[in-house]
Amino acid sequence: MRRLDHGDRQLRLIDTTLREGEQFADAHFSAAERVELARALDAVGVDELEVPSPAVSPRAAEELGEILQLGLSARVRVHLRCHPADIALALSAGADGLNLFLGTSPELAQHSLRQSASERTRRIREAVGLARSAGAFVRFSAEDAFRTSRSRLFAAFDTAVEAGASRLGLPDTVGCATPATVSSTVRAVRRRYPGQSLEFHGHNDTGCSVANSLAAWLAGADCLDVTVLGIGERVGITSLSGLLARLYTVAPEQARRYRMELLPALDARVAELSGMPVPFNQPLTAAHAFTHVAGVHSNAVLRSPSAYEWIDPAVVGRARVIAVGSRLTGRHAVAGYLETLLGRAADAHEVEAATRAIKEASEDRRLDRAATAGVVTTALHSLRSS
Repeated sequence: MRRLDHGDRQLRLIDTTLREGEQFADAHFSAAERVELARALDAVGVDELEVPSPAVSPRAAEELGEILQLGLSARVRVHLRCHPADIALALSAGADGLNLFLGTSPELAQHSLRQSASERTRRIREAVGLARSAGAFVRFSAEDAFRTSRSRLFAAFDTAVEAGASRLGLPDTVGCATPATVSSTVRAVRRRYPGQSLEFHGHNDTGCSVANSLAAWLAGADCLDVTVLGIGERVGITSLSGLLARLYTVAPEQARRYRMELLPALDARVAELSGMPVPFNQPLTAAHAFTHVAGVHSNAVLRSPSAYEWIDPAVVGRARVIAVGSRLTGRHAVAGYLETLLGRAADAHEVEAATRAIKEASEDRRLDRAATAGVVTTALHSLRSS
């Protein structure tokens, strides 16, 4: 696969597990767990951490202060409504990076904000101006950007830029966008605001979040939002592991900036804290992400792993597995298994006997490691006794 052209832009990953991730219905992180995750994400090398507004709960301001005092390499950004009181709380806690947002689509204007266009403009101007007057970095995000007309989107962004916002956010709040619409919108925003940093936040309601995030970056966005495992509101957003897997195949120099070998432990920890397993289809970190079952696959992988692997499992500190407990198992996989079991190369009769026994025993169920060893040992004993 050819590498994709992204100019000379360096990607910035903004992890929002501590904010968006806690909006996942099964997620709850204690104060100690939030500190643990912040440090783990910093170790991976994410560029920024987004945390909740101190206005969301009585302890949120205290927790924000704890995160700010950790001395992380990642910059900490606070997710805030365009409310002066919220901004004041964040600033009083010591925050110097504020991620402001306001709904811009007709749906949110009617059913969430219930404010006129002039009132929304006033709120954007006052909120951004207040934050900038305190010397804070400001990102303004147009919530539900992909159900917002260009004219309406540009009106909000014009106001934010004039008031001093350094970054503009384009969230696909309901996951309705396609890579084509993301690319078109990001390019249009990039043309209108050539000096602004652009951030994309993609929800996964239609399964396009990773593809949409890549499209946003290729179209000119320099910041992409992620969470561990993709957890977030409803079915979540772009996953950290999923995006790095995608980037590794098309822009490996960007992915290698992050410590990908730490991803399996990080994903496993967030899954544990959320009361679930790592999803079976999670790129790079799922239990069977590098397991080969079918005989045709195993045969080729034993000869050359790249035949059926685009990413070397060693990149994330893992090893490939050749499964031998299935009726689909082939002779080459069994031969490799027997060499490990016996400590020597098996002869053709042993391979044939073991393969036949595995296929027969696994017609009705897949064999686990212990069952496979038992079936093979019995088959080899019978062979020697005959």
